[in-house]
Amino acid sequence: MKIKELKVVNLNITEDYYEYKALFRLCSNEHCMDIDLSELSEPEVLENIKRTFVIEEDVHTIKETIMEKVMEASKIESRVKEGKDCCYNEDTIKNNYIDSLSKS
Repeated sequence: MKIKELKVVNLNITEDYYEYKALFRLCSNEHCMDIDLSELSEPEVLENIKRTFVIEEDVHTIKETIMEKVMEASKIESRVKEGKDCCYNEDTIKNNYIDSLSKS
């Protein structure tokens, strides 16, 4: 099997006090394997992936390709608005408008 045939699914990236963790599943048609991204540099993990999925490429290529697939899977658009349009609409803004003379 070629490494490009594997899929990265269920990517979960979390951050806790600037410590990032990434967990994902690497899947083929027959097998799935849960992987922690921080363990991907360990030779045993790469060899285990190679054995489990019967991959032809070397471990260096396996690691690079998986990293590319993880980066591609993480390209989810952020929907954080940081308070924009939170509690106001046009009517609220018009009714609560105070000009500079009314402040005194």
